[in-house]
Amino acid sequence: MFKKLLASIGVGGARVDTQLDNPRLYPGELLRGRVVVHGGGADQDIEKIELVLMVEAEQESGDHEARGALPLGAVRVAERFTIRAGESRELPFQINLPAETPINALAHYGRPLPVWIHTDLAIDAARDASDRDLLEILPPPPVAALLSAFDQLGWALSSTDVEVGTARVGNVVSTLGCYQEFELRPRGGNFRLQEIELTFIPHGSDTHVLIEVDARFGSDSYQALVMGADFASRDWAVELRQRLPL
Repeated sequence: MFKKLLASIGVGGARVDTQLDNPRLYPGELLRGRVVVHGGGADQDIEKIELVLMVEAEQESGDHEARGALPLGAVRVAERFTIRAGESRELPFQINLPAETPINALAHYGRPLPVWIHTDLAIDAARDASDRDLLEILPPPPVAALLSAFDQLGWALSSTDVEVGTARVGNVVSTLGCYQEFELRPRGGNFRLQEIELTFIPHGSDTHVLIEVDARFGSDSYQALVMGADFASRDWAVELRQRLPL
């Protein structure tokens, strides 16, 4: 009885360990792994095990921006069961990441963008145990191609962050309750322009891009373009030079 009481308040209770097979992957790909539950000093009832895809996002509050963890989706790995004292149970899983999952496997000078899997082990009559496993989300080929084209034109990726809210490019709207912005700065400075911001929204086989050009003097300007299935055959450096006052 004493062991059950201790386990109910989190002392010597069940532990959870999420093991990812492929933590470095692209948006839209399948994340595979297993959740291993280790029983403690007494039998315990587990109400559920959920995996939650999380990202650090910014939200405006008055004149300030606050950063916090934002859930992008959840998957139930197990329903209610009992883990026996000293028992280990392995629960395999597969999760399709959303196509709009924020990208963080990028070289830039800004602060890192955490994207992770949060494991929620809900224990009956006890505090929840949790586990956090970081992901590296690679830039899809269209994103990498456009960033490379800007780099050729002297614009380097400075930072990237995720904003709470909705982005729109033409008739295409983001769907996760947040959107990612890529901030580019000119190498060596630029007399007319100080920053370019990019937002990518995948939609079917196309990638829609909103380009915001921040001018040093005068008003900012916006451009929208679509990178279709033929994106790899197009010279984006040439097209950007034609479209933008670079």
